[in-house]
Amino acid sequence: MTKQSQSDSWWFRCSKGVFSFDALFSILPLVMMLSFVMSLSSSIIDHESSYTNRQEVFDKLVSIADYTVKTGLAIHEGELRYPNWLDEENPPVSYVEDLRLRSALSRLSITISDPPSENYLFCIYRLVVIGKEKTITKIYVCGD
Repeated sequence: MTKQSQSDSWWFRCSKGVFSFDALFSILPLVMMLSFVMSLSSSIIDHESSYTNRQEVFDKLVSIADYTVKTGLAIHEGELRYPNWLDEENPPVSYVEDLRLRSALSRLSITISDPPSENYLFCIYRLVVIGKEKTITKIYVCGD
């Protein structure tokens, strides 16, 4: 074995370790960046999912409120319907429960004049006329 080949083999043995450390220090930042990007994308997806859910609940409550004041609880006289004119009574529990089930909401409250005492994700109201005296008040539709 020549002196040149002995020095080459020594360099090759030492360079294996150097290349290993070099690879480690090159890969470590890549792994950290990949972990950061995955964490960030997970956070964005969770935020968008929450926003989408909130928007769906709000849209359902708007639809329920509009349906209630225009058709559901509106006074009917034969074929004639009076939108935004309701009876004096609060809506029946069966009516509210039916709307809750059809809209797939976890909770739903429809009250006339006073907002519900419970906390809901959203609470919207519509102006209505109540009874024969045609008193102007609000109907609250709340849910989550």
